[in-house]
Amino acid sequence: MNISTFQGNLDFIKSLYLLKEWNDEKCRNEILEALEEANAKIKKALGRSMHRLGWRKHKPSIEAVEKVANKFPSTLSFPNGSGSIPIQSAATTCDGYEYVPILAKEGVKHKVGGEDARGGLLMLVPYENLGWNTLQWFVNVSDDDEFDTKKVHVLKELRKLDLLVKVDIQEQKLFLYCCSNMNKLRFEYLANWDPDALIETRTNRNVRLTHCKLSEENLLLILKAGFQYHPHIGGLLFVKDDEGNTAFDALCNGKGTANIMSLLHQILSTKRDYPILHHVLVKAPQHRELFMSKFPWAYHLKDHNGRALHQAVLAAGPDVMNANKQLFASLSDEQIQEKDPMTTLFPFAAMAVGEHADLDQCFYLLRRHPSVLEKRSRVSVSRSSKKRKIREIED
Repeated sequence: MNISTFQGNLDFIKSLYLLKEWNDEKCRNEILEALEEANAKIKKALGRSMHRLGWRKHKPSIEAVEKVANKFPSTLSFPNGSGSIPIQSAATTCDGYEYVPILAKEGVKHKVGGEDARGGLLMLVPYENLGWNTLQWFVNVSDDDEFDTKKVHVLKELRKLDLLVKVDIQEQKLFLYCCSNMNKLRFEYLANWDPDALIETRTNRNVRLTHCKLSEENLLLILKAGFQYHPHIGGLLFVKDDEGNTAFDALCNGKGTANIMSLLHQILSTKRDYPILHHVLVKAPQHRELFMSKFPWAYHLKDHNGRALHQAVLAAGPDVMNANKQLFASLSDEQIQEKDPMTTLFPFAAMAVGEHADLDQCFYLLRRHPSVLEKRSRVSVSRSSKKRKIREIED
């Protein structure tokens, strides 16, 4: 029997009873019972069909899926053999991903998984009992670049619907799930949205992303993003864990110093415009020889504040400069007479300020070039003269 014939039979029976041309109650009850059974089978068939969205020729329009969900809301929660619901089947396969936004949207409307499940996005997927939710599975499933691009589009749609929010990146640890399968474009989209999550994301064991055991491909991806979005702090290299260990030390311990330096060389030596030595000498001076031998071209660069290498070290304070004694000893006469572009302090003054001021080094620099005091004095006199002239004009 086709659907048209079945519909014709229903219309015929309906008219018989509405017009009271047929009054057999027992027959009526049997027909209603059959219809209820048929309705249950229809829901079951559509529920199963929802799990096959995108398979082969079964690619209904988004509008058609919305119609079915509104007419038969129970299909949104219909479990398959493994206990997954349709949105989870769509999110964890390479076929139905484009239906994730509409399934989530309708799922919210019909409270699939409860008030806080976001239409099923935050429901745990029963597959293999990994403890991952639908959203985590979605960013994890590995694809080629073409599908990765399309899945970025799905993330954008979810974001537009407020079904994916910025805090999810950290709270749902989405970077970790992207990285485990090298989903580069999804990772880059999330990094662009919330660069701070590169630093703040932690595993279930409270380990930072930068301190995790990852493949070299993933490390390359993460380190590149770090330099792109956090250039003023040395990328992610010097982010510390709760015990004070830097990411660089953790990575070297896990992957080997030679491998990590090779990755950094791939990232930084292409353009040779990143002042990596500024950050190393300030944040990890114990590694200066290692980095100076690998990145000699960075020695003469200036940082984002316009500081040369020695100025960045001086600006970090006497303790940091004393940790780089070789650099201090090699200061030229010209460098000693050069002001910091940000603080306008001469090097001798930089060594004399702060809680850990080093007056011995301060006087050493003054003895080498006492003329800087005259320069400072002339500047002060010049400023005083200008102020007097301004007052005279005002008077």
